[in-house]
Amino acid sequence: MRKIWGCIIILAFLLITLGMRSVINVDEPQEDGGAVTMYSEDGRTEQFAQDEVEAQKTVGWYDNINDVLTTMWKDDGSSVVVFKASTKDYEDKGYTSNYSSIFTKISNPDTGEEKEVLKSEVKSYLDSGWKRGTGDVDPDQPMIALTFDDGPNPDTTGKLLDALEENNARATFFMLGDHINSGKADIIKRMKDLGCDLGSHTYAHKQLTKLTGSALSDEFTKTDDNLKEIVGEGACCVRPPYGAYNDAIREEAKKCGQPIILWSIDTLDWKTKNVDSIYSEVIDKVVDGDILLFHDIYETSVDAVIKLIPKLQEKGFQLVTVSEMGEAKIGGFEPGQVYTDLRSGTVKKLTASEQ
Repeated sequence: MRKIWGCIIILAFLLITLGMRSVINVDEPQEDGGAVTMYSEDGRTEQFAQDEVEAQKTVGWYDNINDVLTTMWKDDGSSVVVFKASTKDYEDKGYTSNYSSIFTKISNPDTGEEKEVLKSEVKSYLDSGWKRGTGDVDPDQPMIALTFDDGPNPDTTGKLLDALEENNARATFFMLGDHINSGKADIIKRMKDLGCDLGSHTYAHKQLTKLTGSALSDEFTKTDDNLKEIVGEGACCVRPPYGAYNDAIREEAKKCGQPIILWSIDTLDWKTKNVDSIYSEVIDKVVDGDILLFHDIYETSVDAVIKLIPKLQEKGFQLVTVSEMGEAKIGGFEPGQVYTDLRSGTVKKLTASEQ
């Protein structure tokens, strides 16, 4: 009997010990044993342990292959998907990563049909009675482009988008790359959903004419990369900080498939921060083809624009994006070229020497 009780006690002790160990193991880190495949922008792949993934992301590795790929197009509409590090090679072969520089929207005023076609095919459609742009843009009527720098700002940009939506108006947003992040993704997606242009104001608002090499190219590519993570495509156009540019900047913009868009009316909203002053800078001066400069980071600027929108529409102006105005008036912008306005008969396309 003593032996039986002794065995029972030993068995109970073992069961309790094993049970305690299993409980402890639940809280201890578990070794997955699996590896994660990661990708670099130059096409390399490598496997890392699960607990190394976050550290590898900080040194140029990605766990989603779509983060290292980009789509590029040729004038004939053909496309390729390439690693980002290969874009320069494909640019030399005539490809661009800017979809809007290859395709354009047209509409049939008789049937109401709208579609995207190659820019090289537009003339044949125009000869058949089609018009540039969609039904929302009449190329025969006055139009202007409202543009906004330095955003987005969650406290003010959303209010501006409300006003644009309520009035069936669109605008162009030249955003800073270091402001484009997951916390502002909803605002940026809404811009796109409302038909607004998503432009680049470079990554960190540096004076580009003082930069060279990778320091210059990063101001373009890092902004595009952040935009692609949110909406799947890079900026359609770029506005260099302070309006400063040179031939190197034009070349970088051309590589990215982006025209350089300046302005014809500077509202000085950043300086006055006064609703009435901003309003006055616009209402009696604006003409067909103007590109207006505002900053959506200031509440006074947004309030002035909210006041301006219905008044400008009453004057007969269509409030369109820069891209829409470019398509309607000159058949689209050329990447790397510099534009200040599209006033009737006086399209300003500048070279660096004319700055």
